[in-house]
Amino acid sequence: MLVFDAWAREGSKELDRVGSNPWLEVGAALVARDDHPDLDVSGQLARLDALAEPLHRRALHRIPVDEAAAAIAHHLYTIHGFRGNEADYGDPHNSHLNCVLERKLGIPITLAVVLLGVARRVGLQARGVSFPGHFLVRFDRAQGGPLVVDPFDRGRPLTTDDLERRLRRAAGPEARLQMRHLEPATTRAILVRVLTNLKTAHLAKGDAPRALVAATRVATLMPRDPSAVRDRGLLQAQLGAPEGARADLVRYLELSPKASDAQQIRAVLERLAQQQRTAN
Repeated sequence: MLVFDAWAREGSKELDRVGSNPWLEVGAALVARDDHPDLDVSGQLARLDALAEPLHRRALHRIPVDEAAAAIAHHLYTIHGFRGNEADYGDPHNSHLNCVLERKLGIPITLAVVLLGVARRVGLQARGVSFPGHFLVRFDRAQGGPLVVDPFDRGRPLTTDDLERRLRRAAGPEARLQMRHLEPATTRAILVRVLTNLKTAHLAKGDAPRALVAATRVATLMPRDPSAVRDRGLLQAQLGAPEGARADLVRYLELSPKASDAQQIRAVLERLAQQQRTAN
């Protein structure tokens, strides 16, 4: 059985690629398998194959990008009924690729994984964008700027004005749209965002053990990221795993000695030390 940690080590270079690729789809399926232990990863890839199959005969890679993107959106959202789960945005199932494919409900980033997977299978280069507040997908045109679409809103194309408004809502009224806001996200960054959403969803439902699994996956993908190490450590402390918590929180202070929460983290470490002394 493919194991997440071994897969991440093996695919370290692949994870830093941008654009749709099999590593993104496998990674998303492995994330889902943490909560669905019997999940067949290859079966999820086959479902994406089947979803894309009717589009092959249309040779979308030979027509203008805007038309091709519209055809994919029509196929996914109108014919197959995919949609954003506005009624229960915080449902952890929204972050599970198998559930998104089964229920045809998701959040922006998992709907983007589906859209990216279908686009790749029909010969189009689509790439994810970690836009502030809301994950998007871009298709590069032969001339001019990229076509940016919203996977949560039926693949709707977004104008520059649309993007400006969204940016100001997420980043404040003084924010101005720049090309860096539309830079393609790496596979690693996309999976980290999926896992972060999943961790947040589990915590909102009071499920700290499952949140810890997601936090551990984030730390696997970003072992030198201070916040990833800290978050895993704090969850371990909450769940009564003092040794792992202590190792992570000490590491956090080594990686970020001037962190704004350094004093609070030292207080947690002192509490863990007191608990150890009491236990002995």
